[in-house]
Amino acid sequence: MVTQTFQSHQRLTCGPLTHRKARAPTSRAPFLPVGWRFCTVALEAGSPSRESHNGCKAGSKRVASRLCVGGTMGALLSWWVLLQVAGFVGFPLAARLFGEQRTYAYSFSKILTIALVTYLAWILGHAGVAYGTALVVASLVFGIGNAVLAWADRASLREWLGKDSVRELLWADVWWTGAFLFFAWQRSLHPHIVDQEKYMDFAFFNTLLRTEQMPPEDPWMSGLPFNYYYFGYLMNANLARLLSVPSPIAYNLCVATLGALVFSQLCAIGRLLTQRHAFALLTGAFGVVLGNLDGLWQLLEKGSLFDMDYFRSTRIVGRDATINEFPYFTVIHGDLHPHLSVMPLTILLLGWLLVRGPWRDLVEWRVGGAREFVRVHVWRVLLLGFVFGAMVATSPWELPVGLMVTFLLLQREGPMVPLFDMRRVRAGLLTIAVLAIGYIAFLPFYAHFQSPQGGVGFKVATTNLGEFLTVFGAMLVFPALYLVAQLREQPAAARYGQLWIATFALAVTVGILTGKAVLVLMASVAMASLWAAYTTETPETRAPVLLLFAASVTLLACELVYIKDPYGERLYRMNTVFKLYLQAWFLLAVGGPWCAWRLWTRASGPVWVPRVVPAIAALLVLATACYPVGVTATRLKYLDPEGPTLDGNRYLERQHPDDFAAIQWLRQNVTGLPVILEASGNPYSYYARFSSNTGLPTVMGWANHEGLWRSHDQSVEARRRDVATIYSAASLEEVGTLLDRYKVRYIVVGELERKDFRPDSLEKFRQLRVAFSRGQTTIYER
Repeated sequence: MVTQTFQSHQRLTCGPLTHRKARAPTSRAPFLPVGWRFCTVALEAGSPSRESHNGCKAGSKRVASRLCVGGTMGALLSWWVLLQVAGFVGFPLAARLFGEQRTYAYSFSKILTIALVTYLAWILGHAGVAYGTALVVASLVFGIGNAVLAWADRASLREWLGKDSVRELLWADVWWTGAFLFFAWQRSLHPHIVDQEKYMDFAFFNTLLRTEQMPPEDPWMSGLPFNYYYFGYLMNANLARLLSVPSPIAYNLCVATLGALVFSQLCAIGRLLTQRHAFALLTGAFGVVLGNLDGLWQLLEKGSLFDMDYFRSTRIVGRDATINEFPYFTVIHGDLHPHLSVMPLTILLLGWLLVRGPWRDLVEWRVGGAREFVRVHVWRVLLLGFVFGAMVATSPWELPVGLMVTFLLLQREGPMVPLFDMRRVRAGLLTIAVLAIGYIAFLPFYAHFQSPQGGVGFKVATTNLGEFLTVFGAMLVFPALYLVAQLREQPAAARYGQLWIATFALAVTVGILTGKAVLVLMASVAMASLWAAYTTETPETRAPVLLLFAASVTLLACELVYIKDPYGERLYRMNTVFKLYLQAWFLLAVGGPWCAWRLWTRASGPVWVPRVVPAIAALLVLATACYPVGVTATRLKYLDPEGPTLDGNRYLERQHPDDFAAIQWLRQNVTGLPVILEASGNPYSYYARFSSNTGLPTVMGWANHEGLWRSHDQSVEARRRDVATIYSAASLEEVGTLLDRYKVRYIVVGELERKDFRPDSLEKFRQLRVAFSRGQTTIYER
């Protein structure tokens, strides 16, 4: 689902960062004390009391818990411990996967554990096991299995676990923990689970916390299974299940976890490729901490970092005609959407494929006998297929680029010609096998899922070069310098160098005049990187250059093709650019710092080149740091007077206290997934607030979204009309059949229902039992 804010409901605004024109009360606090207050401020979580009201429970009371004693800080600490345990438990398996490079496996063991435990529980759920039980069983099975692996590999692990290895493990934990605390703090500055896609994400998250069967029930179209890729939501919900952390806090901790996993994994990749901690940090920073150049442009325009329009920086290309999110924005924005949840899986796949040894033996067919082939290689291919399948099941948009990267990295051992070298043929067959295994592994999902997409369209775009470079200019500096340096060293450069430069300049000029400059630029980078990979690099160093090629092809594809969707002619490539730009960003985040390292360590060429690399890197970091620093400064300027919190429902308690009390009552007193009825209305608004905040299925939530997911099935509009009919009818007798058809148990009459329907039509519900009532909000039970 695409992230949109064009129709956001103004009443839900919480600070200036959600809507450009909104301004919350100013509370400018010192920078450092705010960070400290995050560790001491109280969490205020409303909790209904047991006051009697017509034989029912009503009222509410405030439960305040200090962060350092079981509140947000307690949740934060227990969450960190759980992830640490996941990393240690999954390390024996990750170490086997990474072979001789097991030092870097630890950074990937957390997401590997989460994905495999979720998958095992999911399969057991489809086999009829109650999901809560399935999750416990899956965790035990995975833990025991890794204990067996650790015992079997104890000799090699003991030999490997020396002083240097321990130091690298500590570095990995420093990267992970620092990023986790940083992103948790960022979310605490603006924690509200409201606006944009958060209600949808929270609905899925809460439903998966409640569900005991697979496939799960759609929270916005009761009685039907999800028709959306929900594996990422399930991974996130499982963390909250295991710890019983309240969902308004757990949601924000999941966001922080995803950002931290991506950062630590990218640092591990940077360390793997360069053997330098500085370039490892540069890889992580370019990947998920720094922004694009629009932050710098805003600083130059406004002369201040305290009024950063954080949303503008994601609508650069075409100015609202496309979405240009980058990972830092995606994380702090906090939509727990598939394009965020898939990031650690994508980096896991990339990191594993960058480890050369295991795949070299396979494509060169140095597999030994049949027993060794099964023992060493078959299970590794099966797990690679699983990781690929989990990635695609989490976000199908990863499929084309994921396939391309998998094939490119598997075939890197072979020469450019002959084209059908046997190593490349085996790599192709292996890629097909990975695709097939990934599909088979997730057949229970595909058996219920109907893709709403409408195929591939072809249209040459006219992306403005300046807008494109605002997004990717900083990421392309080091790759461009590297490719030019590689070209200069070739014998033909002395003879044809000036001709090449003139030809390229002419092509770019023609591209600018015709509006095709980005197409020309990316085609040039693709050709140059492919040439460099096979003429100036060896198989040992070829992989990062192939990632540059993959990134340029991905960006080139955005200029030529698009996935058809229902968003209209003007927004025809909005989703395509959105999803593919994010994937290209990660490829450049890995390839760019590696290019800087190669330039810094090169022994040939002008002596000044290595000397200017640190200066260029510093300038790029400063330029792209304007965005995260400006966004943070702006959030601090408009910080909630009560200070930061991870409670995503604080806005709800303040702005809608009656609804909040009713939601709390449902959370605490209703088990399972009984159907509730609430008003259905516009997307990106306060509608569907009960189903979203409780996970209880409603007859119809956001009809716009359900229509997109279900290819505008007529039943979506029929349900929306039925909800309006039930609320507007004069008597219960008129709508009894509809209530029975949808198996409605609870009926909500709150502020939205009172706004949308006449008071006399709502009077009929007084014939029903009052389950809860406070102020303007009443819940009736059938």
